[in-house]
Amino acid sequence: MQLFFGMAADGRTFPDHPGGGAGALDCAVVGPAGLVDALEAQLGLLGPPVPKAIRIAAYVAKLRAAGDSRFWSASFSKDPWSTAVQLLGWRDTLAAGGWTGAALGSVRLDDLAAAESAGAPMPAGLADRLAALVTAVGVRPGLRLKKLRLLEPRARFAPAWGRLLDALQGAGVVLEDGVAEPAAGPSTDLGRVQATLRGEPSEALVGDGSFTLVEADTALMAAEAVADWLAAGDQASLAGTVVLAPDGDTALLDHALAARGLPALGLSKPSPWRGALQVLPLAFAVAWRPFDPKALLNLLMLPRPPIGRFAAGRLARVLVAEPGLGGPAWLQAWKDIAATLLEREDEPDPAAAARKVARQVEQWRAWTQGGQFGRAEGMSVANARQIAGRVAAWAVATDAGRGDALFLAVGAAAGAFVRAIDALELEVLPALLIERVLAEVLAEGVANPGHAAEAGGLRAIHTPGALWAPALRLVWWSFVGPGEKVAPTTWSRAEQAVLAAAGVGLESAPEAAARISGGYADAVLRAGEQALFVRPALSGADETVAHPLEHQLHLMIEQAGELVRWRAERLLAEPAAQLAQRVLPRAAVDIMDAPAPRARWRVPAAGLARLANRRESATTLGRLLNCQLSWFAQDVLRLRAGRFAEIPEANQLFGNLAHEIANRLLPPGPPPAVADIRSRATALFEELLPRMAAPLQQPEFAGELAAARERVPAALEALVRTLHARGLEVVGAELDREGEVGGLALQGRLDLLVRQGATPAVIDLKWTRSARRYREEIAEGRAVQLAVYGAIAEPGTAATGAYYLLRQRRLFAPRGSLLAEEDIEAVRRLDETLHGVIDDVALWRSQLDGGNLLATGVGEAADHRPAELMFEASKEPCRFCDLTGLCRVGVEAL
Repeated sequence: MQLFFGMAADGRTFPDHPGGGAGALDCAVVGPAGLVDALEAQLGLLGPPVPKAIRIAAYVAKLRAAGDSRFWSASFSKDPWSTAVQLLGWRDTLAAGGWTGAALGSVRLDDLAAAESAGAPMPAGLADRLAALVTAVGVRPGLRLKKLRLLEPRARFAPAWGRLLDALQGAGVVLEDGVAEPAAGPSTDLGRVQATLRGEPSEALVGDGSFTLVEADTALMAAEAVADWLAAGDQASLAGTVVLAPDGDTALLDHALAARGLPALGLSKPSPWRGALQVLPLAFAVAWRPFDPKALLNLLMLPRPPIGRFAAGRLARVLVAEPGLGGPAWLQAWKDIAATLLEREDEPDPAAAARKVARQVEQWRAWTQGGQFGRAEGMSVANARQIAGRVAAWAVATDAGRGDALFLAVGAAAGAFVRAIDALELEVLPALLIERVLAEVLAEGVANPGHAAEAGGLRAIHTPGALWAPALRLVWWSFVGPGEKVAPTTWSRAEQAVLAAAGVGLESAPEAAARISGGYADAVLRAGEQALFVRPALSGADETVAHPLEHQLHLMIEQAGELVRWRAERLLAEPAAQLAQRVLPRAAVDIMDAPAPRARWRVPAAGLARLANRRESATTLGRLLNCQLSWFAQDVLRLRAGRFAEIPEANQLFGNLAHEIANRLLPPGPPPAVADIRSRATALFEELLPRMAAPLQQPEFAGELAAARERVPAALEALVRTLHARGLEVVGAELDREGEVGGLALQGRLDLLVRQGATPAVIDLKWTRSARRYREEIAEGRAVQLAVYGAIAEPGTAATGAYYLLRQRRLFAPRGSLLAEEDIEAVRRLDETLHGVIDDVALWRSQLDGGNLLATGVGEAADHRPAELMFEASKEPCRFCDLTGLCRVGVEAL
């Protein structure tokens, strides 16, 4: 058996195997993990791999068992997990270098030795497996490896791997050293660069296109240039082209390649944020107290939620309307879900169907049981194991044997989580510790399963060392710094001396730097004809820095200047730009002017037909008086800006909560007694808070919640006092009303309707920070909401109205109203405001009947407004509009 071994050969390499087009038998290219796996299999040492999270958890237990007064004790008491992560890295480095766990007479090393011998044995990691192989090679029978060809010089391997190479050579394995030789002709720019990298005297570059540094302002423009260059070559040239993407992601470049009919490279960076992977952390986030509705909403809105899609959508809508658990809407939603399942059930026996549906609903409801465990108290291991088990069972059932990488990863992560918390040897798990374990089991993530390489000559790798044989062309995508970093030195000189005396070999910082820079140089040396280095100036919103290899070649590049530097933005100006011996033709396209803002719009007959049987509310009328186009688009055509489901902000939640408390405290009839109203309001506040405003229990709202706990009951107490003082009787709260006034059909929902004798009045409750807006509305005769509500409150009777500001405990009504508490002189009565609204609606409707709509925010709209309008245009009509892209008012002209 023959193996080709390189430190960067785990994963994609070029070539894939050493046999070329003919293939290879009993021969493979392997990296560190592959070599260890192959040797363990031959020597009978192969065991199941242990996830890193389990090893960290086991080390947490060992550090705890080692006792106090250790050098890590202070940090361990604050954050055991992070401390174990750091120390386990140190421990593994020592183990790989030959440390056996023995005390060596140095304080920190002896503390680690105490941890090594304390508690249960450590699950083996790669370092332990490597150390075991060094011991077993030459002793255990079964070694089939005859020849090991190194893909880089042997001197460049870290001491830990050098020990294994020595052991293999001692066991009779032939080692063949790997040295990258210059593949380009010496008379080319690329050959001159390769000579410089080998330490030979530098020669000036002439710009023959064999070595080019492509610079671009953005990665998008860089992708366009690279894709154009690849498309400009023939099909045969693709077969010898290797794209090196150090960030491991070629999605942007693949989009540009697809637009030109070229095969996708298919490199995708593993991410822990893929949709299905979020089920595990969200399942735990839902369980913590105080309950966080955002976590449950995120769980329900996943592309593949853990409950049925229709049920998830129904619950998500309820959660947005009333963010909490156990409220009437929430309970009704579950009844509706059960009814829907029963309708879909094909079980002929009604009793069996009902039992089946009940089991399904019970399983689904388990995912939504929130706020079960306090973060301060933590969660028992049994409960944590139950949640993880539910996630694992869902992942396996959803995968159903299809081998979906995402669901397999979810199941594996849930299993690793359970094994990790068992290894911690704790009865109760703090919330922070659970979150650390979850982050670790998901840290590796999963590559995008929908992003795969396509058949074709192009090949992609993500590390320079993965290019282990000559390639005709090298495209170094995202040639930016800082590159691979050298790990900081952990041990002091005295400790290094102790380790060296004990035979523990560690890689020094200069040796690591030489290994890294040698890998960069080898990749360039293996390019035979051309090398393109692509550097965007920006990576997202961040400015990039030069790659270490560019620093190494800085003098040559600067002296050559534009001979080797090429700006990707030239593609936007030149019809036939030349890049690296290829012409990149660009055809001019006609530039069309963007649509200009329009004040007047024409409405087709089909649009006018939608006005039949319309009924307006105070909200839609306010929109019409503000901007006719906005009203027609949003309220008649029902156009909406796309948006995600989201939990309402705090002010809206406080308002919703206060409205519901008032609804329950004020039944029809005489107002309740003042004596106990505050205590009843306080009790209702606490009862309804987790059911319909749970986000307010989060720590960030602690101050506002404490204030609201005092303000809401006090405000309702003051309101009840007013009702008694004015001799008002409650007609009803949260009343839906409809009516017709002056030919205008109206509808609305009244917060509170009261009566003084035979005279009705409407009180609209507001939770707002500013009182000035509502005072000015009444004073200026613009209280459209009060006017509309007053018109439809009681058939045949015009009711007065008032705003009651809960935060401020102030009642605003026009002077002379039976509800007036403050002297507010209004320029017109509420009935006059209503008639003004009716007249203005008629004027706008007459314009609309002529097929015309007006966009108020466009400058020349003022010239087309009907002169007889009572209500003037708002100073900022477009401030809260979502459709400014439609009328183009917010789009700058080119």
